[in-house]
Amino acid sequence: MRVSADQAMTLPKIAIYDDFLAKADHRAVWELLKQPGWAYGAYSDGGADAHRYFYKHFAGYFDSGQEKRSASGNEEDLKRSAPLLFNFWLALKKGPMAGLELARCYANGMPAGTEGGVHADSNIDTHLTAIYYPHLDWHASFGGETLLFNPSATDVIAAIYPKPNRLAVFAGTIPHVARPTSRRCADLRITLMFKTMPANEDLGGPDSKKIE
Repeated sequence: MRVSADQAMTLPKIAIYDDFLAKADHRAVWELLKQPGWAYGAYSDGGADAHRYFYKHFAGYFDSGQEKRSASGNEEDLKRSAPLLFNFWLALKKGPMAGLELARCYANGMPAGTEGGVHADSNIDTHLTAIYYPHLDWHASFGGETLLFNPSATDVIAAIYPKPNRLAVFAGTIPHVARPTSRRCADLRITLMFKTMPANEDLGGPDSKKIE
């Protein structure tokens, strides 16, 4: 069977970095994230029936009503709230996020069975999302994959397994979702996110380009 050019699926660039942190740093990030201090109520879509889950906010925008902030201000927030994650960000700036500025840094904690909603993080192609999977161990039976979809969210274009110490980077415009974990997993499904935009771009406030 022949497939015409207009039928072929063009996959966006999605970068995966395994063993991103040194072992000691990986463990330190995990120990930091699993500490108490989680808040409850985060969600990934706006529906009335959207599942809520736990989160930790470290730096950047928390909601659209905040005043305009500079990228350097976000970095200072991160340095003050979580020096370990600030060093993580510096490593990202020297590698996958070179030339980009920090817009947000936060973590999500999803109990078993909690479902995310399909969403995009931005409406600007140059805004990148980095997801770090900090668990020390993970099993295929646990589930919890991150699925990425085509623009109309009618087909899966990539499935990212939450492999320990894995970093995934992709355009914020790509619709994606966190699939629920099995009850076999005793821990929260924890992920650490860094949302970025090109250097010197206005980080905005209520009227800014969408960054979720």
